[in-house]
Amino acid sequence: MQRVAIFVLLAVALTAAASSTACGTEPVGVEACRKIERVRCESAPACGIDLSRPVHSGDTPTSDVAACIRYYDDQCLHGLVVTKEPSPQAVDACVDAIITGDCSVVKEPESHEACAFLVPPEPVVVVVDAEADADAATDAPAD
Repeated sequence: MQRVAIFVLLAVALTAAASSTACGTEPVGVEACRKIERVRCESAPACGIDLSRPVHSGDTPTSDVAACIRYYDDQCLHGLVVTKEPSPQAVDACVDAIITGDCSVVKEPESHEACAFLVPPEPVVVVVDAEADADAATDAPAD
């Protein structure tokens, strides 16, 4: 029974180690995020999008856009929710789609095919079948 517990613990530890090495701490797409969000902030007033939040000083469209850009400059330090850096060409195509598209693209750029890289990848779920691992451990030859 102790062997089964050790085997299960080892399987869980290896799974955790493998998944933690796959995730880096470096943000991906910081500059791409800033470029896209800047264009969205600049396009928002024409689409009737309220930029009064986050709260900032000034109540002109110019101050609203500037505050929006400052906000996303900081928020983009976390990067995009993507696994690899988008190419400069992909970012430029997305920016062009926001500029030339309708307000739905400004509100949800990921809905436009040129900005499809903004859609987060499906999460990876690792399932450990402890019962199967326990069966395998009992089938293993004794030392």
